[in-house]
Amino acid sequence: MADEYSVFLGTELGVEEVAGLVQGVLGAGVSVHGNWHVLGELEAGEAQAIDPYAVQVDLVGGGDEARASFERLVGLGMPLLLVEDVTYLVAAYLPDAGTHYFAAGVSMDEPDLPQWRDWVTEVREG
Repeated sequence: MADEYSVFLGTELGVEEVAGLVQGVLGAGVSVHGNWHVLGELEAGEAQAIDPYAVQVDLVGGGDEARASFERLVGLGMPLLLVEDVTYLVAAYLPDAGTHYFAAGVSMDEPDLPQWRDWVTEVREG
């Protein structure tokens, strides 16, 4: 099974509006939807990097194509996370801090929080 890549966008815009912006940058063929991976009430140890990101864009193609799409989406000026298999952080973008690429194997989950804390818009902790 091939790796799947998604970009999570931190925005208060609606999914349809974001979909129009994303398709303007990447073209048709990407799925844009709400982030349904957000955990409700958190217990200790359950923080996820993607929780404050309301919109998810599912990308097509492998790692190099995903990175290229992520870099194009940086132009939208919104906080972004590039995630592999909804498990591993690949890259983050914050408008005031720029882009950061994570070492291989950095999880979006709380055990790796010290590695991603400064690269997400907020941290929800249990």
